[in-house]
Amino acid sequence: MIEFLGWLGFTLLVSTLMPFLLRRLKFWRKGLTFWVRYHHHLALACLAVLTLHGLEALNGRRGWGWGARVHYQNEIISGILAWLVLLVVSVLALSAFRQIPFKRNHCWLVGLLVLLVLYHV
Repeated sequence: MIEFLGWLGFTLLVSTLMPFLLRRLKFWRKGLTFWVRYHHHLALACLAVLTLHGLEALNGRRGWGWGARVHYQNEIISGILAWLVLLVVSVLALSAFRQIPFKRNHCWLVGLLVLLVLYHV
């Protein structure tokens, strides 16, 4: 279940970043409005799924519990850092939502988030 939640969260993260990637790679078409319209909802779903992934990884897997940090210390630290950056990105994006002009401060942190997630995976 831990792996499923992790890969589901990773898929949601990639789908959240899809508008940015498609625009930069010049594959964007005017008809693709699903990802733009539900961009914030996908990011919040990603945050929720990855929170469940982290809680389940910390609290149980065949009786390991918190003692698993001895064996998986690197994964725990990188996962917590990636989750904190995702939380900061979500909070900054929601605080800037519906402001004119739209502040894109959260966009710069996404690069750090991608690096941390790739390191964690």
